[in-house]
Amino acid sequence: MNTRNVVAVIGVALAASSFTMAADKQTIKSRDGSCQVSVPANWVPGDIGGSADAPDHKVSMAVSSPKMIDSYAEAKQSAQTVYKNSKVTVNSPTEFVMEGQSITGKPDVYRIVPISSSKVCIVEVMYQNGTVEQAREIASSLHAAK
Repeated sequence: MNTRNVVAVIGVALAASSFTMAADKQTIKSRDGSCQVSVPANWVPGDIGGSADAPDHKVSMAVSSPKMIDSYAEAKQSAQTVYKNSKVTVNSPTEFVMEGQSITGKPDVYRIVPISSSKVCIVEVMYQNGTVEQAREIASSLHAAK
């Protein structure tokens, strides 16, 4: 097989794997459309937008971009006030992550990313026993909508 054919085969394989990865995920956007998160394709989107649940209801998520928060610093401070039973695991200029307990008492991963000087994206992924890795993966997919 010559070099050109090898490159073509690799390109087709990469395109197929990219399609498969995309087919295994779906995008959930915040109600205002400014933020998005990737969740497994079999998840059920919420009726009002900005949320989704795993088919077995053991993991759920909500994504938002609150209008009443004016800065990334304010969002981080508010999160620490509300989620007193959570621990800050990342606190950088580009992301803020807490893990612990949601206000409903379920374990959660909570992530904030700034998308402008006065706007942030927030995701909270709540889970039951043994699914923290999936919660982290979903939370890490948070970013400004495309």
